[in-house]
This record gives sequence, structure tokens and C-alpha cells, in this order.
Amino acid sequence: MMINSAPSSSEDDENKMEIAMEHLELGQQKNSTTTHLMNLPGELFAQVDQYLTLEESHHFKMADERIEFALHKNFHMYDKLFLSDDDSECRISDTTGRVPNRTFKGDNTPQIIKMLPNLKEITMIIKDVNLRRKRSKTPPNAISDCTPYSQGGYLTQLFKHISPAELKIRQLSVHVDIMIESLENVFLQCPTEDLKYAMDNLVAAQFSSFVQISICCAQIRASDDFARNFLLQGMQYALKQSAEVGAKTEFVVEPCEGYVDMTVEKGQLEYTFAFFYYNPTICDPTPEDAQPVVPLLTNYYF
Repeated sequence: MMINSAPSSSEDDENKMEIAMEHLELGQQKNSTTTHLMNLPGELFAQVDQYLTLEESHHFKMADERIEFALHKNFHMYDKLFLSDDDSECRISDTTGRVPNRTFKGDNTPQIIKMLPNLKEITMIIKDVNLRRKRSKTPPNAISDCTPYSQGGYLTQLFKHISPAELKIRQLSVHVDIMIESLENVFLQCPTEDLKYAMDNLVAAQFSSFVQISICCAQIRASDDFARNFLLQGMQYALKQSAEVGAKTEFVVEPCEGYVDMTVEKGQLEYTFAFFYYNPTICDPTPEDAQPVVPLLTNYYF
């Protein structure tokens, strides 16, 4: 039976010395690379930056003061930010077309906003919404997890790490377009989370805000009466509360088209919510003698 002896003290010292030398060589290589990098002309930093995502650009800029200075003007031309629940559609753009669009991850929106000194407009477009998702009592972690009924709505997500007072923009637009197959198994309420946030925080903002939420239902059924009436009551209650604090309100019901909407205006804010049934006679052109597909909504009350 062989017993492995412990390494001697001299062997131990030699191993430590080899490890130390390896670290020293790596450090020298790193310092040499950094030195060479810092000797590059500032224009090259700006050229390299054009091939990076906004997140990579941020880290690149933070690597050294000289790089930060060289890249400072790279973001001056961007004046519009698009935010979506689909990361592939999140981007910043120059409305005059001087520089190409650049993409970013939606979760990094507050940091991106702070990188854009001449930002004038923010547009949020939400399309992939699951109203059957279990509603949580706490705010979601990301915009893609949001619904109009999430605590604080989409606006709370947008301003989670940045205050409206910090924005030097001219306009904020939020568009939430929801498509559902039917009202079956969908608990439809008037969405007021974004309205509440906007009334509390955006009415007196330095920029105008436009929030539009719409729900389109593909099928109409006789059993929709209760759900539809419950929705109408909720809309009227939201309008009543808004009017009591000085907002201008409007309520539109078009039974022949299966359409209803509400509008709240106060200060710098305009908020609208609409519910309607998909109408092929409007969306898909048909012969003039074709019969209407959307029946008259006669069974509603106020």
C-alpha cells in the first residue's frame, strides 16, 4: 500500500512562486493592452461604439474617462425612444435620420434615458398582453409581465428607477393594444391603474402625456351582456372620480358598432380607454349589400 507524502516546504514555495509569476505576466499583458487601447485616437472609439449594443456601449464608456469623453457626442443626435414588451422592438432613433437606430433591452430603459441628453419623445407600444394571467398584488418585474390591471400599470414600470421630474422630453405616448378571442373566462374591468398614476404624477409634468388602452374582442356572444355591462359601469365610475378632481371627461357608446370609449383630460394628460368588437365590415372591405356582422348592442344599461 502506497502512502502519498505531503509536499515539502520547498516544493510549496516553488508552486506559489509559479502562480505569482503567472499572475504577474497576465497583469503585464493586461496593462500593455490597456496602454495600447488608450493610445488609440478618440475617433476610433466612436467608430467601435457604432457596432455595440447600447448596453455594451455603456460598459465601454465606463471603462475609462477618455473613452467616455470620446463617446459623449455619440448620443446627442438621438431624440426618440421606442419601448415595447418585445425587446427586438426597443430602440432609439434620430428623427432627422443622421444616425442609424440602436437597440436595447427594455429592462434597461431608465439607464438608456439618462444616456440621451437630447431625448424629446418616448413612445411605448404594448401588443402581447395575456389578460388571463394571474393577477398579482405586487408590481411585476418587467414590462413584458405587465397588464393594464397590474399594480401601478405600465407607467409605474417606466418610472420605476427614474422620476417624471427628471425627464426633459416634450411628449410621452403609451399605446396598449389587446386582442382577446371572447369575453368567456376573462374578468374584464375598466383599467384604471395607469389612469391613477398619471393623475397623480403626470398632470403637472413638464411634458404632455397620452395614454391609450384598447381591448378588441373577436367574438360577440349573447352571454357577453353581464361582462359588458360590468365594464360600462366601471368606466362610468372612473369618469365620475376623474370629474370630481377637475378633469374633463367624455363617454361614447356606439351600440351599432359594438364600440365604447372614455376619455379623461387634465393638465398635461390625456387618457383614453376603448372596448370594441372586431368588425370585418370595417376592417375587411365587403360588397355594399353585405349584411352587418356586428349585432346591435341593445342590452346595456347606465
